[in-house]
Amino acid sequence: MTSSRFRIAGLLAAAAIVVGACSGAAATASPTAAPTTAPAATTAPTSASAQSAAALPTVPATELIKAGTLTVCSDTSYPPQESLDKNNKAVGSDIDLATEIAKRLGLQVSVSSTVFDTIIPALTGGSCDIIISAQTITDARKQAVDMIPYFAAGQSFVVLKGNPSGIAAVTDLCGKTVAAEKGTVEADHIAGTGDYTADTSLDAQCKTAGKPDITLQVFAADTDALLALQAGTVVAHFTDEPVAGYEVVNGNGAFEMLPSLTVERGDEGISVTKNHPELRDAVKAALQQMIDDGTYKTILTTWGVQSGAVTSTSGS
Repeated sequence: MTSSRFRIAGLLAAAAIVVGACSGAAATASPTAAPTTAPAATTAPTSASAQSAAALPTVPATELIKAGTLTVCSDTSYPPQESLDKNNKAVGSDIDLATEIAKRLGLQVSVSSTVFDTIIPALTGGSCDIIISAQTITDARKQAVDMIPYFAAGQSFVVLKGNPSGIAAVTDLCGKTVAAEKGTVEADHIAGTGDYTADTSLDAQCKTAGKPDITLQVFAADTDALLALQAGTVVAHFTDEPVAGYEVVNGNGAFEMLPSLTVERGDEGISVTKNHPELRDAVKAALQQMIDDGTYKTILTTWGVQSGAVTSTSGS
């Protein structure tokens, strides 16, 4: 995900959080809260995985863009779910889940870093087999792809430490500038696009209160949105709940989250094209097996996002 980044000398907190851009980016700092060991972007199945695969459906080679490999599209600018370590390898809870799914299906895994705003066209255009990238399940997305629920998260606001703008309610954002990643449900929620309308948007609350609209500033990478907050050009960063928590924990005291304003907790999904039903069913079966045997919860706990665990592939 190549995008211009707003650099600020001396802001060390950003270095702990900002990860490489998705397409052709140079290696960047590894997330400080990441486990001490992380999977490589391409991992061969283990013997334990081979044993698990025997009980799971076989994925036809015709439903993979590369035989023997599960190619995953992911926006690797979204820690702790997906990011790039110092060696430009994909890491995160979503990456670990995808790696384990592939192992159980007897496949290698290859992660393709992809701009979030174009991630569904990348899938449907044949650049990857599945998407696992903190995608909230929406009606609009389900029209384009099949989505398997695998995680649940709300939408949260991150502000500068001390909350200098005094934001306590959505209406406190009216007339102010808020950052979000382009193509996310957070951007849609402010603007009244996607699954939201003018009546269900956050701007609607401003209109009801007789206040000016929220000014939405979108960025190609979520980490660029955070840099805008740190620079003071926006008053808040609107993002998924796990990401917000990660930014606060790894921000060297620069940020805080507004838990009272967390909204719209909903399921995130693994996306598969509608013409690959056997791949979809195999991924779903592998994920359910992971949920049942505890591997799923262990992976989430490793990354500190276990609060978003679902109990089945039917969702939360």
